[in-house]
Amino acid sequence: MPRSRHISLLTALALLIGATATTLAGPSPATAATTATSITVDGTSPGRIFDGVGAISGGGGNSRLLTDYPPAQQHQLLDYLFKPGYGANLQILKIEIGGDTNSTDGAEASHEHTKGQVDCDQGYEWWLAAQAKARNPDLKIYGLSWGAPGWVGEGSNNFFTDSAYPYLLDWLGCAKKHNLNVDYLGGWNEHGYSKSWYEGLRSTLNARGYSKIKIVADDSFGWGVADDMAADPTFNAAVDVIGVHYPCGYGSAFTSCRNTSDKSQTTAINSGKPLSASENGSESTDGTTSFGAAPVARALNRDYIDGRMTSYINWPLIAALYPNLNFNDQGMSIANQPWSGNYHIGKTTWVIAQTTQFTAPGWRYLDSASNYLAGGGSYTTLRSSRSSDYSTILETMDATAAQTVNVKVAGGLSTGTVHVWATSVSSINPSDYFVHQQDIKPSGGSYSLTVQPGYVYTLTTVKTVPGTGRAPGKGTATPPAAGNLALPYSDNFETPATTTSPKYFSDMNGAFATKPCSGRAGTCLQQHCLQYSSCR
Repeated sequence: MPRSRHISLLTALALLIGATATTLAGPSPATAATTATSITVDGTSPGRIFDGVGAISGGGGNSRLLTDYPPAQQHQLLDYLFKPGYGANLQILKIEIGGDTNSTDGAEASHEHTKGQVDCDQGYEWWLAAQAKARNPDLKIYGLSWGAPGWVGEGSNNFFTDSAYPYLLDWLGCAKKHNLNVDYLGGWNEHGYSKSWYEGLRSTLNARGYSKIKIVADDSFGWGVADDMAADPTFNAAVDVIGVHYPCGYGSAFTSCRNTSDKSQTTAINSGKPLSASENGSESTDGTTSFGAAPVARALNRDYIDGRMTSYINWPLIAALYPNLNFNDQGMSIANQPWSGNYHIGKTTWVIAQTTQFTAPGWRYLDSASNYLAGGGSYTTLRSSRSSDYSTILETMDATAAQTVNVKVAGGLSTGTVHVWATSVSSINPSDYFVHQQDIKPSGGSYSLTVQPGYVYTLTTVKTVPGTGRAPGKGTATPPAAGNLALPYSDNFETPATTTSPKYFSDMNGAFATKPCSGRAGTCLQQHCLQYSSCR
């Protein structure tokens, strides 16, 4: 989309009064801004600690095909997901603790099909976590079970049993074997909670040297867990983070992330615990261009403005699954052709980058500079924990016309050059995503600018991605053309694949793995199926 700049009436006025004014490029630069919002970016403002933005690999085999991509394209996709200054720059990776059962669009292999027989090389989540950490050593890892082998349920379809404790400890042992530290651990995805079980989990982790792992509850819909935490000090002490799924409404536009009539949400906000949108994301309305980018842009800001949530975790990480499955166009990108190497980087990648490339977990929100724009949209501001730098992220998804933003910096924050980055969420042209538009030099700590509808903007004083020496930026790798899988296709299972699942195979239920054949020489594909809930 072509861009143009012009000197607006606001600019002329600013030159007279000594402030700096800028009109940001957009679809209608000639449209005069009739609405203005004043923002005071005060470094002494109170605010909660930012815990990061991440995504989920799990909840149903959605990353499966990524392991089978040609090395060059696989490397590119991983860079777009995790490499600082390149793409989404994810700060949290939430992975499924495989349970041998279909958890949405496929089954992920368990590390312990049979009690006491641990295999730390099952599945592909360890591989993915290692690749992510290699690109971003500061990335946080979060584990959650969607299901489990039948023995964990002790004869019932229930994860909240005593057998789940050694099962999770063995999984943590596998993490150590893969040189990975787990930062967060949940219970049973979208199945509520057992107070006594969470209390037992805390005691078990502490006793086994895992006291630093933060427990998240309850990874379900609604804030009801906060009420029981408020009424039970032991339960409250066991839980470190209150995590809720789709707090802005499942499959919605995410225009509001607070229900004022929900007393449980108020209890959660007042609990003093970190709050997390521990699964969020928007259904795609266009399988090639949108990926729910506009709702995600709203939620990244409004989770905090409305509900004081300090982390956002997108489901899923990537749509690396076959097109005939239910959620084949969900995620930040699509990668469903490992034989050709073709993939598509979605807009949600760049919407997320507008926050992650200019912040880091440990930064602090500034409440005085986090609110709604008068002309539609919202803004949040975070300041560095180590310097005077700050970043303000604005989204104008609900705006219908250009509007002015007047910024005053105070409280010891940097009054140096402000770097302006922008993504046109309404555009289908990738060249309009994550663009360094211009630099602004404040005068007396003040500056003004005009923003256009349908954009995400970042106004930042940082020169490098926090915690790294890399400059913010946009990856330039491009995929090869799409192509059909050559047929007929065959596999004798003798050539090792990236994981224990054969190349291009995607398990729908049960634990499949290549193993020595029984009764003859060679390698066979076997299904390991035990008790109820293992292969249902």
